[in-house]
Amino acid sequence: MSDDWKEASYRKTLEGELRGLERRLAADSICTVEELEGTLKHLYMLIGSDWGGRGEVQNTCLEATAAAYEAVIARLKAPHQKRHAPQRTPP
Repeated sequence: MSDDWKEASYRKTLEGELRGLERRLAADSICTVEELEGTLKHLYMLIGSDWGGRGEVQNTCLEATAAAYEAVIARLKAPHQKRHAPQRTPP
């Protein structure tokens, strides 16, 4: 059985979360790195406490959501980065 669905789900969730976090940062001037780190901490706890048998789909979505938070936090902590700077890749 192929894991293509898993990769597609991860990518879709990651991209959606990144867009949502960027919109949140642009619209919410009081959103802080510390607040994002707190949310990430809770995501880690959810990922680590799958005692109820959440399943692969939900685990994949949680992992992608955590990855989005990690990426945004890293960008915000990087030196010389503006709070609302769009992420662009070089041509």
